[in-house]
Amino acid sequence: MTAIFINPQLVVQKNDKFTTGIVYMPITLAYAISNFKKASIKTKLIDLYGRNPTKCSKENNHLIFGEKIEDIDENEFENVDCIFINANQVGNHISILNIIKFLKNRFKEIPISILENSQAVTAYSLSKIKDEFLKLGCDFILIGDLESVTVKLYRNLNNFEYLKTLNGIITRSFCNDKIDFVSDLNDLPFPAWEDFHLENYWKLGYSHGPLSNKKYLPMLSSRGCPYPCNFCVVPKTNERKWRSRSPENVVKELEYFKDKLGVTEFHFEDLNPTVNDKRTKELCNLLIEKNLKISWKMVAGTKVESIKDLETVRLLKKSGCNYISISPESGSKDLMKEINKPFNYEHAIMIIKEMKKNKIFSQACFVIGYPGEKKIDLKKTKNMIFNLTKIGIDEIAIFIITPVPGSKIYENFEGFETLSNLTFSPIWRNDYKSLNRIRLQMYSIFLITKFIFHPIRVFKQALNFFNKSFNTKMEMVPYKVLKLKSFENNAKK
Repeated sequence: MTAIFINPQLVVQKNDKFTTGIVYMPITLAYAISNFKKASIKTKLIDLYGRNPTKCSKENNHLIFGEKIEDIDENEFENVDCIFINANQVGNHISILNIIKFLKNRFKEIPISILENSQAVTAYSLSKIKDEFLKLGCDFILIGDLESVTVKLYRNLNNFEYLKTLNGIITRSFCNDKIDFVSDLNDLPFPAWEDFHLENYWKLGYSHGPLSNKKYLPMLSSRGCPYPCNFCVVPKTNERKWRSRSPENVVKELEYFKDKLGVTEFHFEDLNPTVNDKRTKELCNLLIEKNLKISWKMVAGTKVESIKDLETVRLLKKSGCNYISISPESGSKDLMKEINKPFNYEHAIMIIKEMKKNKIFSQACFVIGYPGEKKIDLKKTKNMIFNLTKIGIDEIAIFIITPVPGSKIYENFEGFETLSNLTFSPIWRNDYKSLNRIRLQMYSIFLITKFIFHPIRVFKQALNFFNKSFNTKMEMVPYKVLKLKSFENNAKK
């Protein structure tokens, strides 16, 4: 018998191809599959997006990329005794629902489990929306670290008395939403990337992080985040626990995939990779000692205060790190108190200057539209953008607050028709037009300031766009938009 894993299609907001349509390779799913293999359980993967990422269809105001579940050969479901569906990103919710509806109609006898992605800020807490999945006929919802609970569920599908004792399982009859954390991340096998259509991901020429080489892979060197930000889902999906792999284990994985797949570019998708500065330095020193000749990037963001000193920045560069994303969020200290996230502005300036000196490309992420935000708060954010750009930040990203299920502000909003509308461009918000104007003003401040103080860098970034070798996301995103439009146009023919 076989366990089958399904990764959904990619859902893109039709009128916003800039902030939606980001490609996140499904790393938590790859970990779950590898753990099944370690347990000698036969697996099969249907990566609907990865099989055909250029195939486009439409549903209301969304473009959907990838194969439709209806087009999958029914023979692929022979001898399958459990289906696991990866609820990878909140934006892909309508694809996930379509998969469930089709499978429950066609294969009523096969139990369906929905897998939470606990390691992304763009994901969602499944325990908060469990009723929607259960009403559609889903048998199990699995949350938190998936490796252990998925295997235990698979081996005990008919033993409900045993399943009731396990953390991380939700059903119609019981809800155990306490997470069963992996005790030692070093014990996990490396992600089963050999099962995925990697060439199809690589052919796109864009990814979540800025893509410099054709071949790349995501990495998770740690899990979780200790900070309590009110707009973020991670405090719910990780219970504010941060856990890390040893530097030796991380380097061993880098070596493994370089040798096996020829990958020399790695995108660290950790929610907060630098929490332990001692560990960061040890990882850098080990990479320097090994001389792997790879490049790596912190593409999902990190708390800049956890990069303790200038020595850490120099070691990061020497070890091959050439891109770091940080998240100031707002220039207003009063609003940051409401968000429940401290930020040391002076320390950030020191670190950004050192990154610029060491030729590490940097990104600063901001949020606007937080409940209670005032004009003075927005003005302070504009001032911070000007100052950070002047000292050398390479790019910014501005996200309009959206209420992800599991975040503390989720109940503060209403008006969206589907969870797939919970994007960084929430057009359903009554104040969206005014917020979007402010966002464009902030981007204008960044671009004008950069052109005045760093004109050569602006020229180089334009060259990178045409050369399709990207040092920043801002260079890559227009290329992604053009590709998505071409895929959409091909679908019309």
